[in-house]
Amino acid sequence: MTTTIVNAGNLFAADAVEKLAASDLFTSEEIAEKFEQLCEHFERHHIHLNDEATAPQVGFFLVNRALHILGYAHSHNEPLGEDLRIEYTLFNSANAFLAHVSGRGTHAFFNGACGIGKLAAWAANLDEAVKDDEGNAGDPPAYELDEQMRATNLQWAILTNGRIWRLFHKNTCAMLNTFFEIDLLQILETRDVDAFKIFLNAFSVKAIAFDKSGSCPDKKLLA
Repeated sequence: MTTTIVNAGNLFAADAVEKLAASDLFTSEEIAEKFEQLCEHFERHHIHLNDEATAPQVGFFLVNRALHILGYAHSHNEPLGEDLRIEYTLFNSANAFLAHVSGRGTHAFFNGACGIGKLAAWAANLDEAVKDDEGNAGDPPAYELDEQMRATNLQWAILTNGRIWRLFHKNTCAMLNTFFEIDLLQILETRDVDAFKIFLNAFSVKAIAFDKSGSCPDKKLLA
């Protein structure tokens, strides 16, 4: 396994990578099938994923499909209040989305979700402040995610430029430097199925969706 994996700020316990590699959330057959689906999709669309690719293009050509393979049903640009829009709202099933769609625009809608997501351009540095249309520097993407997790009362958030994927938890997102990171591009280019298993076990809906007891696999890994 050669893929870059970073447990920044000790979001997870020190042995988290080993536990993720040994996890049985998915069968070996499921992992192989999902890996082939994502590799095939990337092969078809990678020509569009270059330094000129905007955040919406990254979403269209890679992230939307990746989220589906990770098990999410997701919706785009959901409103909350007068001036807040959530780029990706992540549900554990289409039924969960349909059960809460009547609450759109209110906190009731997000009560049925398990996390949120945010996109960046392919070439974007996820640690740098995002510039507005006039070229003025704003806040780093994680700052906005922290704000949105608090507004929606959701525990998990994914930030990605398509290449790098970062998982944040509500309790530590405000620190900006505490997250779990995997280089998905490296996984796809090297066809590193062992690293893909770790990606799947950390970022999938099975990993972050809370059960009736209020627990989930990723919560058990928190430091």
